[in-house]
Amino acid sequence: MIAVNGVIADASLRTRADDAVTFAAALADLAAQLRIAVAFANERCVVLHKAPGLAVHKGPLVEHSVADALARELPGAGLAQRIDREASGLLLVGRDTGSLAALGTAMERGDVGREYLAIVHGVFGDERRTIDLPLSVTDEPRGDRPKTIVDRAHGQRSVSHVEVVDRRKDSTLVRVRLETGRTHQIRAHLAAIGHPLLGDPRYGDRAANDKARATFGIDRTMLHCARLEFPDPATGERVEVTASHEPDFARVFASLRRA
Repeated sequence: MIAVNGVIADASLRTRADDAVTFAAALADLAAQLRIAVAFANERCVVLHKAPGLAVHKGPLVEHSVADALARELPGAGLAQRIDREASGLLLVGRDTGSLAALGTAMERGDVGREYLAIVHGVFGDERRTIDLPLSVTDEPRGDRPKTIVDRAHGQRSVSHVEVVDRRKDSTLVRVRLETGRTHQIRAHLAAIGHPLLGDPRYGDRAANDKARATFGIDRTMLHCARLEFPDPATGERVEVTASHEPDFARVFASLRRA
């Protein structure tokens, strides 16, 4: 994966003399084998950079998934966390059962830091806000697709810490740090406070999504796992991995491009 000024680039991009081009040559072979970008790797763990639209798990209509790639190229490896199919960004993988178990334990005790970038509908008023709303997963009304709802009576404690990064007249770029990790937590929490993610077909605002598609070509949920911090399964040393930005994020907020 090649990034120019912090944003993932394709082969058609023309660079200028003052552009900053980054490429992790040491990770190129593993990325080519998996057919998924790799942001970090050692003998015990791998951090993948998942593209939007790539499924994490196998399914009847899924031709290529992260799980398939791991089974094919890294037998015994497994995912320590997951992100939605339409989201992008970092995925933590344990390369063997021992490493995966250690990462799972770290996740359970809250020792894995997960930070996301999201673009939400509307202008976020506060610079910082903690969303502490209990969530439950339901399959209603369709009965075949989970949806997360605020459930003050029976929901699980769910906490998201939100910080504004940038604003436009009709949308806001926010950084979200998860304290808990419930299904669709970020999507449900932000929708619950009136700022659903742009492009989100389930929790979002249809008119805002249509406008974002027409203006910026946005055709997916605007959620990106931008940073992971976790203890190395063998040494306990803290590992921090930061993702490059996706081009569709940078189209809406040009401030993400580093000069």
